[in-house]
Amino acid sequence: MVLLGSLLLICCYLSCYHLPLWKGEVHVTPLDRASVAKCGTGALTADGKTQLTREPYLQSTTTTSVIVAFGTTAPQSQVVLSEPGGAVVKTVSATYAGDPEKARTRIAAQKSGVVGLTAEDIYVVQGTIEGLEPTHLYCYQLIAEGKPLTELAPLTTATAAGKDAKVQFVALGDTGTGGAAQRAVAQQMSAVPFEFMVFLGDIAYESGTAKQLQDYFFAIYRDFLRYVPIYPAIGNHERRTRQGNPYFEAFVLPGEERYYSFDWANIHFVAIDTTQRDAKQLVWLDADLANNKLPWVIVYGHHPMYTNSLRGPQLWIRQAFSKILTEHHVDLVLTGHEHGYERFKVGGVNYVISGGGGGQLTHFFGTARSLKQATVHHFLAFEVTASTLTMRAINIDGKEIESLKLSKDNKGDVKTKVNDVPDERTTPIAPEKKVEPDETVHDGPDDDVQHPKVGPPEPPAPKAPPVSPVLH
Repeated sequence: MVLLGSLLLICCYLSCYHLPLWKGEVHVTPLDRASVAKCGTGALTADGKTQLTREPYLQSTTTTSVIVAFGTTAPQSQVVLSEPGGAVVKTVSATYAGDPEKARTRIAAQKSGVVGLTAEDIYVVQGTIEGLEPTHLYCYQLIAEGKPLTELAPLTTATAAGKDAKVQFVALGDTGTGGAAQRAVAQQMSAVPFEFMVFLGDIAYESGTAKQLQDYFFAIYRDFLRYVPIYPAIGNHERRTRQGNPYFEAFVLPGEERYYSFDWANIHFVAIDTTQRDAKQLVWLDADLANNKLPWVIVYGHHPMYTNSLRGPQLWIRQAFSKILTEHHVDLVLTGHEHGYERFKVGGVNYVISGGGGGQLTHFFGTARSLKQATVHHFLAFEVTASTLTMRAINIDGKEIESLKLSKDNKGDVKTKVNDVPDERTTPIAPEKKVEPDETVHDGPDDDVQHPKVGPPEPPAPKAPPVSPVLH
């Protein structure tokens, strides 16, 4: 009977949990970027087409520095930075950014040229440019042996914090299929202004191999990556190949890389690794949030702490992170993993699940906990000032699922509007009262196989008052 029940559960999961693959067309006119008009498109030259194995992408941008990463067969290459239409500002040499133990074999592989190379052979290099001006537009170009590999392309340093500072960015999760839905969502994003991109994990199905990263991430978002930096959080699918090593080789991220933080304008961003909730990360997270001085805090990772999906709210992830997030009054937590859109508010913290970036959509099973729910491919578009944070969830057809606006006064008190209507509803769940690390690395397709699910909520008693937040 146990075996039969297990088989029935598996059949239900395979047939009932996943929705049909999206099929359709999206026709969007991309936003005309003023920065491209001032610099150029960064198109490959004839030499670039024969020497670049991965087109340039921007990494770890700050107010005074930026890293330009790319793959090349050229033995020596440089990044040249200039003012728009003006003089050269800096020239830096590109250095190897991959696994040192594989450097020699990869150098040898480059002799075959672009043709015949595998994704695992890509020799990723980085040019680190420092001493720049904040909120400043520059033009950059890749050079090898005195010959340009690309035309000029724009890059802009991070916006400095301040009363008048404004920033726009996008966030999306569970993108990496290479399918029609992923490409359609990317087209919709091209009509929205943004200065950088946040990815919420699972960017390379099924196993986060070098080839899957190249085909399902770098190839799909190539035209964005030339102009704006990307800040990903690792997902469980990226963990499935050598504990995520191809992922860590591909990106040049701040700090520990698997978890890190950065500032942009008035926002402090923190990327967490939900696939490994170890004590070291949790100590770092607590200290990082304690040291923040900016008015807004956004934490993002892959696995959700609250959801109505079949896989259930992932209690052990919640027990690792949520108490810390509540104590530090984090404004917004973004996660993916579940392929749809949900929103919750627990202990004053807004939790948004946004796993609709291209993966096969999945059913929700119940609505008792969520303040909003939508089974649709989508992305999130943000506009943030010193006093307001506005998030719009935009679906694959370009229509708005909902908007969330947080307004913060000088005392730190926050007012909430949903679709421009005041809305102070909270999810009737008490915040976590403990922190429980988990030292296991979870790299399977569903990390909850050895952990108990959170059962469905009991129906609320008639006229019962909401649970008061427990703050520590």
